[in-house]
Amino acid sequence: MSHFVSEAKDELNRILHLSQLRSFAITDPKDNLALVSLLVRGAEVWMRNSSYPEMVETTNLILLDGNPNVRAALQNQLGFDATDALTVLNACHHLQEAGLNRRLKAMGEAVDDAMVKGRADGRLMEFARTSLMSMFEPDADQATIAIDDIVVHTGITVNVVRAVVERFRLDLGTASPGDVIVAFATGKNPMRTRPLIVGDGGRLMLPHPALNVFAVRESLEEHLKTSRAVWNQYAKHRGDLLESRTCSALDRVLPGAHFRDAFEYYVPASDEEAKTADPAKYTKRVEGDHLVVLDDVAIIVEDKAVALSALSRGGKATRLRTDLTGIITKAAEQSGRMRDVIKRDGGLRIEHEGWVDFSLVREIHTIAVSLDDLSTVLTATAELTRAGLLTPDNIPWTVSLHDLELITELVARPAEFLLYLRRRCNPDVTVLFYAPDELDLFLYFFEAGLWVEPDPEQVRAAFPFLPAPSTAELRRFKARRRTILTSRTDALDAWWYTKDRDDSSSVSAPKPAMVASPLEPLLGELQSRNATGWLSIGATLLSLATSAQHEFARHSETLLKHPLPHGQGRSMTVPVTASIEPAEGWLFVWATRPAGQSPDDAEKSLRGYLQAKKHQLGLPRGVVFLYDEPTRDLVGVFYDGHTGPLVLQP
Repeated sequence: MSHFVSEAKDELNRILHLSQLRSFAITDPKDNLALVSLLVRGAEVWMRNSSYPEMVETTNLILLDGNPNVRAALQNQLGFDATDALTVLNACHHLQEAGLNRRLKAMGEAVDDAMVKGRADGRLMEFARTSLMSMFEPDADQATIAIDDIVVHTGITVNVVRAVVERFRLDLGTASPGDVIVAFATGKNPMRTRPLIVGDGGRLMLPHPALNVFAVRESLEEHLKTSRAVWNQYAKHRGDLLESRTCSALDRVLPGAHFRDAFEYYVPASDEEAKTADPAKYTKRVEGDHLVVLDDVAIIVEDKAVALSALSRGGKATRLRTDLTGIITKAAEQSGRMRDVIKRDGGLRIEHEGWVDFSLVREIHTIAVSLDDLSTVLTATAELTRAGLLTPDNIPWTVSLHDLELITELVARPAEFLLYLRRRCNPDVTVLFYAPDELDLFLYFFEAGLWVEPDPEQVRAAFPFLPAPSTAELRRFKARRRTILTSRTDALDAWWYTKDRDDSSSVSAPKPAMVASPLEPLLGELQSRNATGWLSIGATLLSLATSAQHEFARHSETLLKHPLPHGQGRSMTVPVTASIEPAEGWLFVWATRPAGQSPDDAEKSLRGYLQAKKHQLGLPRGVVFLYDEPTRDLVGVFYDGHTGPLVLQP
């Protein structure tokens, strides 16, 4: 058998590659959804884990067994619940591993004995040969698991184990080998919901434990759909779980933010209502999942707990469009609708709250969180736009719950998270960077910033006070090329699998982190002071090139080293304009307060200067960092987001 497998391996790989070529060959090049469909089917063929299986398993158990009524329905109708199913499938894998390890140990001991005692003892040599063969050529009983073994290993009754086996046993029906290969090549993996191979004698084999996490949830969800009442309870529980986990993840990276969850607000019901621009007269009430506001930043989040159907995974274009519309398009439309109302009206009329003013918000980001792991699709924003599932002016960060949770655990500073949102939602990012996994994009952001060079001509159009673009800038922009990001998760894997070890003798791998910033002390100071705008200020500082960050870190020291005579303070003003959007411009000012100057006078003077300079340059936001000359301490952080007419201070 081992000889057969070694010869078949290359042929099996060839079949997989030919199946991919076949998929490309039969795809209609005029179909805008074609590449998205290929990505979905390719994920099924190559079976790359889109999340850590332990995370998915935990979520599945909470989903399926977390509601007592749903769990009782599974037990009564199927004879087992999700915990039983996962326990049985995992036991099959663990027992197979244990058998393999026993054979490996026996082989090693037999070979060692034979080498020590020499060839004179023929029985030892024969035993060594037999052990070697059993390692690579196990018989059926050695390579499979009996139901009774699982009963002993798990303590689950034999009837429950048999019920699980019956539900998850592979059944190819009357399909020929060719039929199975063609179906698999199009994304219809028969083992996705039935991963157990059962022999004629009733013994079991589980080809790979990664199959378990998909099979249990999808198979049991399919069964729950047969009862409307139970399914409705499950669907509500599923939605509530997604909402609460999303909120918890965002709370980790947005400390001090104000959360509104599962609320209703009003929008215009007609063009006539929209023209009035009077929120008090809006009559259409709609729902929002999450609105998170921290100073001048608002983040709108829509949760989508629905999953791709088997037909979508198998490449049926009409069903795929329907499913992705329900998961991605609707989330984008709903979050975009709230964003547009806030931008137009400066706030929302919220049920049970009345008018809520958001006129101080200067940047709004939208996120669509999916319970289903769709990494290959969610990272293909450019293709989703080409397929009409997203519009270029409304691109949310589409991310799975598990990736969101992991990313918010990796982020060390909230400003990193906001900067990633800014970079990730740039329409050009997934045009110029292709990655099969969200975590590859995020880790590349840690590594190199995920920076996309903007069109210098458009930057000058957004900020007319800038000089004409240089030849080098124009050449660099024209030289942009698409980058394919290979896997960057090795360090993440090492950290993940060592972070919770109880063994004190083991060494935990370091958590992946963003490249160190010379502005780290200032970022920490802003957050610890809870200075107004600290989050957006920090993200803007981190967005600078490393060389610029070093310069910014030296500005205060440069001013303090060379004070002016006659009790005059010094200042340095720098605009930040690395964008094609005027709303993303910033003005940074470093200033010193000489001995004897009144703190109130210094603040009033600098706030007036900041607002006037912002108005002159057409920049929406700015900040002054004020340092005291005698103590050299940072004594004031004055944020300004005023965008209306210039108000002269008396």
